[in-house]
Amino acid sequence: MRDVHKIIDVSVTTRSTRPLCAIVEIEAVGSTMKFELTEEVALRMCTDLERFLTQEPHQGRTAVQLSP
Repeated sequence: MRDVHKIIDVSVTTRSTRPLCAIVEIEAVGSTMKFELTEEVALRMCTDLERFLTQEPHQGRTAVQLSP
C-alpha cells in the first residue's frame, strides 16, 4: 500500500448546475490534486461513503476513531 496517500483535506466547488458538475480538490501530504466531478459519480460516492460510515466494527477488531 505504498502508493496510497493520506488525505489531509477535501474541498468541493460547484462549476455548473446544468449539468451539475464540480471541481473536487484533494490535498494529500506533499501534493494537491483536482478532479472534475459529475452528478452521477457524486451519487455513487455518497452511497459508498454512507456504507463506509455506517459499517459495524468486525468482531475481534478495534474500531478506529478519527479525530476531527
